[in-house]
Amino acid sequence: MTAITIRRAKTVRPSRTPFSRPTDLHVRRGLLALSWIFLAQCALAQTPDIRTGTQIVVVDVTVTDSHGTPVRNLKQSDFSLLESDAPQTISHFDEHNPPTPAELANTPEMPKLAPNTYTNLTLSPDGAPINILLVDSLNTPLTDQANARQQLNDFVHNIKPGTRLAVFGLTTRLTLLQGVTSDPQLLLAAVNNKSLLQTSPVMNDALGSAESLSETVRIPSPQIKETMRTGEAGQAAQLDRVRVTATLNAMNQLARYLSGMPGRKNLIWLSGSFPMNFLPTLRVRNSFVTTDSVQAEVRETTNLFLRSQVAVYPVDAKRLQTTPLSDVSAGKYVYGSGRVMDDVDTFVSQNFDDHNTMRLPAQSTGGAAFVDSNNLRGAIDKAIDNGASYYTLVYTPSNKAADGKYRKITVHLNQSNYTITHRDGYYADSSATVTASTRSDKQLAAPSDSMHQAMLRGAPSPTQIIFKALFVADPKQTNKPAEGNVVSPKSKQPYRLITVAYAANPSDISMPAREDGLRHVDLDFVTLVYDRDGQLFNQQTNRVDVFAKPEAVQDFAREGVRYQQQIAIPAKGEYYLRSGIHDLIGDKIGTIEVPASSITVEPPK
Repeated sequence: MTAITIRRAKTVRPSRTPFSRPTDLHVRRGLLALSWIFLAQCALAQTPDIRTGTQIVVVDVTVTDSHGTPVRNLKQSDFSLLESDAPQTISHFDEHNPPTPAELANTPEMPKLAPNTYTNLTLSPDGAPINILLVDSLNTPLTDQANARQQLNDFVHNIKPGTRLAVFGLTTRLTLLQGVTSDPQLLLAAVNNKSLLQTSPVMNDALGSAESLSETVRIPSPQIKETMRTGEAGQAAQLDRVRVTATLNAMNQLARYLSGMPGRKNLIWLSGSFPMNFLPTLRVRNSFVTTDSVQAEVRETTNLFLRSQVAVYPVDAKRLQTTPLSDVSAGKYVYGSGRVMDDVDTFVSQNFDDHNTMRLPAQSTGGAAFVDSNNLRGAIDKAIDNGASYYTLVYTPSNKAADGKYRKITVHLNQSNYTITHRDGYYADSSATVTASTRSDKQLAAPSDSMHQAMLRGAPSPTQIIFKALFVADPKQTNKPAEGNVVSPKSKQPYRLITVAYAANPSDISMPAREDGLRHVDLDFVTLVYDRDGQLFNQQTNRVDVFAKPEAVQDFAREGVRYQQQIAIPAKGEYYLRSGIHDLIGDKIGTIEVPASSITVEPPK
């Protein structure tokens, strides 16, 4: 896949008017019509302000009895909540139970959109949690993937009627295989998608390094043996780092994709392991060479999940493991019992690490981990049931300092014989932690950058910024790209010019106020052109950095945050446009992907 380097055109800084200045009458009329229905549709997806800002904290709490059955009909007075040992006042309280068939059937329908108009808005049943199944081949050994797929098929064939799921796959990248649906046939096709059968080369390399490491014990010299172990352990740590980075990037994409969907989301993560924390290995004397830190990345992912109201339910995809002692009869340990103890120690340590790092994201987000079981179907059913009955507690922290410190959340229940589960806490980071002034073009082009990941061809579309886009095709072909386009040398003439008119939900855009009454808005508008294989052919990027006056902010509220840009696509061939908005102050993203063939030439009205 072609790497993306986001290149900016000249920054726009108007002083008196909103930054959108449509000049084409057709685009202007289409944009205004778009904005008129835009606000009405966004009202369907809006939840109270409990989801926005660090001054409001949402805590989902599950309560179960000694049999693991959800406890219902509790009252707000039954709960007490503390943040870093300081009592907090619960300002909002809701009980959520599994939706009835009638409620599921009452899913709001998307209003019909005008021709050439697209949106990243997704609607779901009111109050019903969204369940996401992530099939993780990146971190699951090939020997366990076949068994996992078989049990997934068994789960779908016996799925409870009305169960709504979205299915994602993770190999070296995250792929949306099926949007939220209750259709068993669509879910069956998703879990049997061929892309899930691709074994991760990173996992293959890691397994190869582990096998090579085990073979070094056959070398008689202890000094040579220790040197090779240390070197190969360091190589394995580097491969683990690649897996961690790819996994965290995928989790960040998931959190941004789910952000604009109201209510709780249950992420059922089917995986063999996740090496999020690297503990010293018992087999290497100088084991510091295998340690690593991904604290900053884990922190970012955790906060994204918490802000998007995501609870993680890891499910161990590996079958029950046996110790290496079971292989003694095969003659593997002909060089003495010392190797037996080495391998047993390694097995115990690795198994502990795998399970511990699967429990960590569950504990930090209020989910639950399912390990040491061959019953994947039962684990997925339990995760769905566990995430369907819960209580939502909302409070305004008494400590309003955005100091970046970790705030521990503790929830107590009057009835001590029940088990309660909730997220551990959150980092008190400002929503404007990453500002435009601290970001550089080099940072934006980095592989781990959030906008880079969001703009990949076929990636899940983030919904942190809900917007609509009107795509207007010029009926005439041209041999020149649009102004500011960065065209690939592979691109061939002639071109079709496409105008992209954006209208974004203003409540999703960070607009911090200044002392002079102006509000700062700093956005990147990006459109990329890909072929069907994901090769990048053209790009247009415009940064808009403005200080809006009150009348401009009123225009935003009435018509949406508007902008337009133009990009050229080759007139012949199969191409896709991916358009996105990046809020550089709040680090929020929204994207839409459109097949170029679906953009018809509409005559002006």
